[in-house]
Amino acid sequence: MMKSKFFKSISFKLVLLVTIVILALLSSSFLFNSQIDKLKKQIDNIYFGNFVPLITLDIVLKNYQTIIKCKKLTKAKCDITAEKTVIIKNWDSYYQSYKTKEERKIVNDVNSSIKTSFKIDKIAAYEVIIKQINFLKEHEVDVAYKQRREFLIDYSNMKDYLFYNLIAIIIFCFAIITFIIYEIIKKDNQLTILNKKYKIESITDSMTKLYNRKYFDTIFDNLPFISNANNWKSAFIMVDIDFFKQYNDTYGHDLGDETLKSVAKELKNYFNKEYEYVFRLGGEEFGIVLFDTNEDILIECLEDINKKIVDLGIEHKGSKVLDVVSISTGAVLYQPYSYISANKLYKIADEKLYKSKQNGRNQFSL
Repeated sequence: MMKSKFFKSISFKLVLLVTIVILALLSSSFLFNSQIDKLKKQIDNIYFGNFVPLITLDIVLKNYQTIIKCKKLTKAKCDITAEKTVIIKNWDSYYQSYKTKEERKIVNDVNSSIKTSFKIDKIAAYEVIIKQINFLKEHEVDVAYKQRREFLIDYSNMKDYLFYNLIAIIIFCFAIITFIIYEIIKKDNQLTILNKKYKIESITDSMTKLYNRKYFDTIFDNLPFISNANNWKSAFIMVDIDFFKQYNDTYGHDLGDETLKSVAKELKNYFNKEYEYVFRLGGEEFGIVLFDTNEDILIECLEDINKKIVDLGIEHKGSKVLDVVSISTGAVLYQPYSYISANKLYKIADEKLYKSKQNGRNQFSL
């Protein structure tokens, strides 16, 4: 159930990540295209707003020059109908194009001069128009230069704009990806911790923090197999607190629980080496499994642990042995390849524990 929710969370975040990346790319593409369209309009404006008007003015200028040349050669007697038609057509095209207020004033003056020139029909009038047309051409070149300079500034700004936006999108996506990866790692670590905690809790007695009966069954059932496989002598010890019922009757169950914890802690502290396992089998009964040991070590352990429990000095007025808490133990040493079953070993240890109790308690039987 936990893993399912975890992987659903990962799937959702990955989908979110992909969606964000796609949206980021679409946004980037939209920004890029919009700026390119803007650039195209600027180029069109430069081309149609400056290049075409120059051509138009040049056509007007050349036709005026043709008229002047013709009049000079023929002594003012020549047909200018064709040139006049071309001039008026091109001038009207130029005149009707977009102009600023300042430009419009100048163009209106030139427009009046052009119309008047054909009424006067003299070389001097035409030469004045030529000067005005040249002025307009210079003006258009100046405007074109100015617009190009503005365009280059806008173009540079646009490049910077696109670049910084792209960097921002990359950083944003990287931040999102980093955050999601962090969340996944965090969740994975949490899951690992929870699994480890669950595993520990599943094999641990909640009160004494010793291994529980379930885990004891797993280890103890494999004791003969493990011992045979490694050619080890192994031991099983059963521990029972003497007159524990009387202790609970005298001091209450709360103090009884504290005594269980104290005894469990002492057992755990003593049997703390590798291949040594301490279990709470139930009630006031404990079990200890020792792998790779021998009879001398086992006897020493049994003597030590009896003394250490007594040395705790836990008052026990209801005991018929001592005035402090004590334990009785029964132990069995397994010889490798003796092929005695785990059930048989348990029964032998239980019988030895019973013998210790029969013989007066606060002692061990092996």
